[in-house]
Amino acid sequence: MDPNAIVNRVIRLARFDTTVFDEVRDDTQELIPALIVLAVSALLAGLGAALHWAIVPGAFLDGLDNNWVNNFILGSIFFAVMYVVAGLVVYVVMAQMYRVTADVQSLLRTMGYGSIPFAASVLMFVPVLWPLFAIVPLALLFVMMIYAVQSATNADSTQVVISSTIGFSVMVLVLGLIALQHGTGDYPIGAGFFGVLFDWS
Repeated sequence: MDPNAIVNRVIRLARFDTTVFDEVRDDTQELIPALIVLAVSALLAGLGAALHWAIVPGAFLDGLDNNWVNNFILGSIFFAVMYVVAGLVVYVVMAQMYRVTADVQSLLRTMGYGSIPFAASVLMFVPVLWPLFAIVPLALLFVMMIYAVQSATNADSTQVVISSTIGFSVMVLVLGLIALQHGTGDYPIGAGFFGVLFDWS
């Protein structure tokens, strides 16, 4: 595992260079790095949600310690797990609905790297602009998911968009339901957008 290669790919993806997906798709050594990218993205999104509650005017609740547990720790874990679940849902839809041959590890490798846009949620602590950093990274995550699935499956665009939408929707639905359940100290549980979702409920 070459840290410099990982950082280089992350920088390229930040510039929307989707050829990264073609590079990691068939490289069996890239599964762990892809999962590390996912974990870091989830942690940054969780950090952004926790900082949001601590810094943004009007967002502060009681029990700041619970904020860090619910958003930074639990929120990050739930996001990472549900993102992997979204990948598995995409795989099942491709295999069962469209009969497209897909390798689940290839899919997880590309989608792992494709999670990088959600890391921008770390900027949710910026007053006034925080809704931008709550919603836009989620939209970019969906776009990257489509590119990642396209690379991993070589399915036609309609199949890719539909399967990605189903997987993404399952993830958003579950994480949204978790976020809408108040955790300890009246803090929601969730990373990034999902950490502040109940503000709009």
